[in-house]
Amino acid sequence: MKTIRFIGDVHGKYGPYKRLIAEVPCSIQVGDMGVGFRNWQGDIKGNPPHYAMVAGDHRFIRGNHDNPEECRKHSQWIPDGHIEGKMMFVGGAISIDKHLRQEGYNWWSDEQLSPDDLAYLIEVYEAAKPHTMVTHECPQSIVPAFLGHYKNELEPGGADTRKAFEMMLAIHRPKLWIFGHWHQSLDYTHDGTRFICLAELEHKDIEI
Repeated sequence: MKTIRFIGDVHGKYGPYKRLIAEVPCSIQVGDMGVGFRNWQGDIKGNPPHYAMVAGDHRFIRGNHDNPEECRKHSQWIPDGHIEGKMMFVGGAISIDKHLRQEGYNWWSDEQLSPDDLAYLIEVYEAAKPHTMVTHECPQSIVPAFLGHYKNELEPGGADTRKAFEMMLAIHRPKLWIFGHWHQSLDYTHDGTRFICLAELEHKDIEI
């Protein structure tokens, strides 16, 4: 058992993030770190504090506002589908405002895993039956808990990641599911699973 600090979306605000990780020896950030994210002028908004992250045990998964290619180059990135003990990690989500964004600057066509990749991870999940899920997105059925008026039609491309997570949940219910993406704070238990949604730069220290 060890205590891990879980940190919500950072969105390139690396000063506050650096202060949060300085307080603890171990942390996991749940996506939208801002890796490779460019502003409308084409300038990268900043780079994660690599030295501070590797000086301790501070890692992250990718969100929809992270460049997947740049994440793969980062030593502290946790790959999609990685299993560590009884924890499983999956990044990615859909950007509902992608029609307002520019591909390669602040939106990437592979922001979600492909249907084939998601199908494979469902098999990995079924075999592993993790105690804890750490993801950027959440299962489809959890969204109404904090956004009751939500309609799936708002996402013409389809929320494949959320649907895959819902299939995972039907197979096995983990004790804990931690995610970000929705920019809201949520901590509630449903059918034996504790769901925690972290708002931007929100953090929780949890014994795993």
